[in-house]
Amino acid sequence: MGLRWTGDGSGTAVLLHGMMSLAATWWQIGPALAERGWDVTALDLAAHGGNRLDGPLTAEALVDSVTAQVAGPVDLLVGHSMGAATAISTVAGRPGFARAVVLEDPPGGAGFPAERLATGVELDADIARLDRDRLVRRSRADHPSWAPEDVEQDVRGIEEADATAVAAGIRAGLRSWDLPALVAAVDVPVLVLVAPDTGGQDPDRPGSALSGEARAGVRAAVPPDRFVELPGGHCLHRDLPREWLAAVDAFTASALPARRS
Repeated sequence: MGLRWTGDGSGTAVLLHGMMSLAATWWQIGPALAERGWDVTALDLAAHGGNRLDGPLTAEALVDSVTAQVAGPVDLLVGHSMGAATAISTVAGRPGFARAVVLEDPPGGAGFPAERLATGVELDADIARLDRDRLVRRSRADHPSWAPEDVEQDVRGIEEADATAVAAGIRAGLRSWDLPALVAAVDVPVLVLVAPDTGGQDPDRPGSALSGEARAGVRAAVPPDRFVELPGGHCLHRDLPREWLAAVDAFTASALPARRS
């Protein structure tokens, strides 16, 4: 499952959403990339977008959900948050799958306790079922710059996710990616887009999910001009779509100058 936008065939791009989200989070970015010539596919990952799992969500299940839907190779693989960790894991484990990678605010650092995050996932799923308007109001209040469509997709992502599998995966160590090692391991160009560092993955302190030693390690693993801080929150493609696109345009112009080939 997912969404597609057709360009002029000059390149292929695959977009991976974050935790408790879905392919429709890219409703602005997908068409904008297609206007630039990209043939774009946005995927619904394992345990998201109506997909269900028999057990906890794992990093392996996320990667498998990408490779099952996309044969590869692709020119550009883009991921946000959990999708960013999935993107870099896919390329590290399957050389040649993508020619370039964009990581939007990948998770890394101490963060806040797994149990707190897992409980929040379960609570949000309950609220979505019992009082959807409450989630809509919260999303609007938390993200005043978002378009109405972003608020709707935010809530839909929670509604359609397999919260049981996601929460179980978090408790089992789903967030244990070694981002610096994964970024350093791949032999393709990588662009990292991050929000300002406010100390970790705490929903009460908006900012980047990449902090501390992990942030320093990822920064050191890419050229200076490919670690770009944008003045938004964790969902940069929703907060600052124009700036997001400008950064990706500059990256692909240098990393994939002959993407028609």
